[in-house]
Amino acid sequence: MAKIVVFGASGKAGSQIAAVAEARGHEVTRVGRDPGVQAAASVAAGHDVAVSAVVDLTRDPAEFYTEAARALVASGAGRIIVVGIYTLLETSPGVRVVDAPDFPAEHTPFCLGHAAGVEVLAQSGADWLVMSPAGNFGGVAKGAYRLGGPDPADELTYEDFALAVADEIDRPAHHHTQIGIAAV
Repeated sequence: MAKIVVFGASGKAGSQIAAVAEARGHEVTRVGRDPGVQAAASVAAGHDVAVSAVVDLTRDPAEFYTEAARALVASGAGRIIVVGIYTLLETSPGVRVVDAPDFPAEHTPFCLGHAAGVEVLAQSGADWLVMSPAGNFGGVAKGAYRLGGPDPADELTYEDFALAVADEIDRPAHHHTQIGIAAV
């Protein structure tokens, strides 16, 4: 079994991911609110997998997500899995949801902040994956999921998203990329 640290384990996605990983017999270190960038790097050190399900709406998104990604890379964790956002998924080659001309301007800085964190991962030598729930969290848990595109109408429960993350921990199938997860 793997040694996993889950940052953001007090939140909805992070707590579900930690619970599913524990139920599968993994050794899970749960980290709640932001322990600080230096602390995050030291806490993740020695873990097989570091899962990041964090957000800090009080900070500049680009600054926060790049610092978080740098700390995860610096930790030396064997694998990094980041809970992403569907707005960074492509609607066609090279065109993301956030790039649409009618995308709400007030949401752009948050989305581009996430993108800046992904870029830090992409430029690193780390084994990383960004898993983005497609659409909205809601609906009824089905105990299943599918890889999905950026459909804002899709619903996905936190429970089913956690299954997808745990499956990727147990059987790594995607590396150095971002994937969407949707309900079946």
